[in-house]
Amino acid sequence: MEIEHDVSSELVIPISYGSSEVIETGKWGFEKPEAAFMTAPCQEVCPAGNPIPQFLYFAGEGKYQEALEAILNENPFPGVCGRVCFHPCEKDCNRIQYDEAVSIHALERRVFDATSSHAPGIPPLSSNVNAKRVAVVGAGPAGLSAAYFLRRLGYRVTLFEARKELGGVMRWGIPEYRLPKSIVKKEIKRILQLSIDVKTGVKVGKEFFFKELDRFDAVFLSPGAGSSLSLGVEGEDLKKVWSGGDFLDRINSGSRMKVGKEVIVIGGGNTAMDVARSALRLGSKVTVAYRRTRAEMPAIQDEIHEAEQEGVRFEFLLQPVKISLLKNNKVRVKFQRMKLWGKDRSKRPKTIPVEGSTLTRDADGLIQAVGEGVDLSWMPETVGQNGLIDVNLSLATSHPKIFAGGDAVDQPRTVVTAIGAGKKAAIAIDLYLRGHHPNGVFSKIRVGKRGALSMEAYLSGRNGGTWSQPKEVISYPQLNTLYFEHSQRVEMGKLDRMTALKDFSEVNLGLTREEAKISALRCFSCGTCNYCYNCYFFCPEGVVTLDPQRRIRTVDLEHCKGCGTCAKVCPRNGVVMKEVG
Repeated sequence: MEIEHDVSSELVIPISYGSSEVIETGKWGFEKPEAAFMTAPCQEVCPAGNPIPQFLYFAGEGKYQEALEAILNENPFPGVCGRVCFHPCEKDCNRIQYDEAVSIHALERRVFDATSSHAPGIPPLSSNVNAKRVAVVGAGPAGLSAAYFLRRLGYRVTLFEARKELGGVMRWGIPEYRLPKSIVKKEIKRILQLSIDVKTGVKVGKEFFFKELDRFDAVFLSPGAGSSLSLGVEGEDLKKVWSGGDFLDRINSGSRMKVGKEVIVIGGGNTAMDVARSALRLGSKVTVAYRRTRAEMPAIQDEIHEAEQEGVRFEFLLQPVKISLLKNNKVRVKFQRMKLWGKDRSKRPKTIPVEGSTLTRDADGLIQAVGEGVDLSWMPETVGQNGLIDVNLSLATSHPKIFAGGDAVDQPRTVVTAIGAGKKAAIAIDLYLRGHHPNGVFSKIRVGKRGALSMEAYLSGRNGGTWSQPKEVISYPQLNTLYFEHSQRVEMGKLDRMTALKDFSEVNLGLTREEAKISALRCFSCGTCNYCYNCYFFCPEGVVTLDPQRRIRTVDLEHCKGCGTCAKVCPRNGVVMKEVG
């Protein structure tokens, strides 16, 4: 959207004072309005860089196809993120300081659900078809996102996946009650429409030697965290003890699981919550034991809350020290009581034992979910070692043409973070293959000052153009809340507890069309014009026109007096007055 000079409305008003002089009334003002596009804080903190105000505007207008296309420019997984994202956008939503945050992730899901029956054709981002080839190893959210953006940038992409199906953690690690497999398949099908060469059931380093990747012009490694970390205690290899990753993998593979009447889950992350809630659905009573307190649990707060609502019990400040198998075929877990004391290297509260204080718990089975590791044994030591792949800020490894992202590098292990890494890698690889250095580019194409990279911003200067500096992030005090009404946040419907625990049916039911409209219209559209017509109605000179269809705001600057009314009445700080010249 732009404030343009409207040539068609240049009406010259002749005013005679005894001469034939023509006076353009706009020359009386010494200030003129300019569009002041700013970044909404929700968009800046989104790890995928979703264009949140833009797609919410379209959703509020009922234009779901346009909303979907806006998201797909930055994120190929709206249906997935609308279900499993930890939605940091809502924590930074300016509306929190007015009443309650907008239900952004529920609206992202609604956009996907409303359009999933007629997936859009995805045009390439670049019109230049490039013969250069890129290999992507690992088809989780990072690898699939990298393949998606690389293909749209014109590269020939070959995707290697060790499993029989694509999707990584989205397919094998997240239970159906949170993310149905049908949703993942639809998202992946849309990506594969871009003519990506896919090789499933192929392990790089085994069926396909690592050195064979040399024939590609660039490589992106995203193997994922597929191995569960050890508890490091006696008895964890007993038959009644499962790892969280294997447990979820077997469930998502369709295997029948019998875990017994009572189960203990060790851990406090998202995997632990998924394991606990899955065990409930298999008919078990579940207790989660965590070595810190609830406040330190790394799991998504919504997942913790829903686990509690479904009946999961929690015991805190307990550290397992020994596991044994009893004669009645139950497992006994000896716990050491812990207390918080100081900070560890990651600046999280450190736990130390409470001397002489232990307890035991018996159960039919124990599932340990204390974290996942990455198998890098198939890589040369120069690429991967010490459990992670060492990369720089552009996700490049020490090898000049090998890049890496996702769970295999030092970054938060979430789906949306992996998506952002895949996009970042695609841009970095594109710069590398075109002979450009990422330094100086990344800082100019971020969302805000510290957000994810914007593909839209990158394309604006990719082919000979110039990259502008990131837009400033708009704060709550910069909004004019006089023009908004207080309203309650719109929440998704959910299955009741008894129905939810019968099987693995999706728990969250999404928003109805009417709920979605109400929710989307709650968005302040911070720093972005949403054509509210305030500037048009309040302009005393009638020099402002709006065209919501073409998304253009026009000002006849020749007759604008520069009174500043349009800037004062803009609810979103979308207009500023600048001194002429």
